Amino acid sequence: MIVRHIALIGCGNIGTHVTPELPRQDGVAEVTLCDPDSYSADNLAAQSIDAVDVGRGKALVQAERLRRISPGLKVNVIEDRVEDVPRGLLKCDLILSCLDSRSARQRVNELATRLGIPWIDSGVLGSQSLVRLNAYIPSQDGSCLECNWGSQEYAALEQEYPCGAVSGASFPSMASSALGAVAAALVAVEIGKILRADLAASVASRQVIL
Repeated sequence: MIVRHIALIGCGNIGTHVTPELPRQDGVAEVTLCDPDSYSADNLAAQSIDAVDVGRGKALVQAERLRRISPGLKVNVIEDRVEDVPRGLLKCDLILSCLDSRSARQRVNELATRLGIPWIDSGVLGSQSLVRLNAYIPSQDGSCLECNWGSQEYAALEQEYPCGAVSGASFPSMASSALGAVAAALVAVEIGKILRADLAASVASRQVIL
């Protein structure tokens, strides 16, 4: 069995539902978690966490969860924005992006492309009950996140939101825990396809919207 290392970027709504699926994937022996934030009381309604997790670092909480599920799993914790993480710390076999920030997703795209790592990007939009999934396999003829970006997408990196999030920072998706769980289920299925190199069945270079 090939030993696999997965990096999960973002331990919020979708990330909390994806986490327990990672040690249950064949061959996964190492997981890196990256998130600079802590859970708040507001997260209890929309994320798969417990009251005792409020006030604690998101990556640390999910690391403990992984170790309870699989004590032998190697877990690395990075409590920093992905934009500020040295590229080498995220060298792995597969990157999972569960982010609301456009600039953070742009950074993951750059990392994956430069390092030649497949990555899965997922998102939810509560106001329209939408779930989105994309997968990217770096190659000369494969598309990346920015291949379809135009001037509007790049301008949105500097968009300001009423909640105070600026310059591509994350903002509330207003999505329920149920939507996050649906997205995480799609991510888990796609992980299996990519790790098995079953690219014909993968959604690589395509987008799934529910």
